[in-house]
Amino acid sequence: EIDSLLDLACQYLPQTQLKGHYRSRSLDLIDFSNRYFYKNTLSLLPNFEDINFQTPAINYIKVEGVWENNTNPTEAESVISLVDKLTVQFPEKSIGIVTFNAKQQGLIQDLLEAKTRIFKHSLFVKNIENVQGDERDFIIFSVGYAPDTKGKMSMQFGSLNAQGGENRLNVAVTRAKEKVFVVSSILPNQLRVEDAQNEGPKLLKSYLEYALMVSEGKYESKPFRSEKYQANWLLKEQLLKANCLY
Repeated sequence: EIDSLLDLACQYLPQTQLKGHYRSRSLDLIDFSNRYFYKNTLSLLPNFEDINFQTPAINYIKVEGVWENNTNPTEAESVISLVDKLTVQFPEKSIGIVTFNAKQQGLIQDLLEAKTRIFKHSLFVKNIENVQGDERDFIIFSVGYAPDTKGKMSMQFGSLNAQGGENRLNVAVTRAKEKVFVVSSILPNQLRVEDAQNEGPKLLKSYLEYALMVSEGKYESKPFRSEKYQANWLLKEQLLKANCLY
């Protein structure tokens, strides 16, 4: 049995990879996927100003949420407050909210609709299963997972834990053009994913570790280099050799 038309087509049609990535203004937004999913084969084209100012393009926001009835109300309220703030500061920017389960999506959607002042036509709220094809200036992740009222952390990851769930994560983390906000009630080391049957939960932990490092300024992505091409004549290569470019 074939899970999708794409899988079926791959059995009969030739495949090619598009290597130029144009969406993300900052290397921070695509470097994780480039390393974990594309084996560093993408040609990344960051925005000149963003790469020179070196402002982290991922902001990890830790909140004290609790997991109850497959939702995290505290985290949802924090997302709404963040949307309100961003809407005031950057009224021209588009915003997307991505959750890791449908119930958290529904909760955030209900809270937004109750505050019509911040509900813009360009704003969407989707879970990780149906965000394919979207892009926004700002993407806000509501991770959701947290200890319950008794302090117990449940390691159930829904569709992320299914076979191919890592591809949903890849799609989700590459939707932002300018900045990602990770709103989370946990730190990466709280996820116990060593026994996960599939790669989705493991890569979620890796992404949260990556997002935290970027947010804290502890990660420096490297621009595309051209050593494998005869490109010594390029001006940037000459400047590097002359120690004029840092």
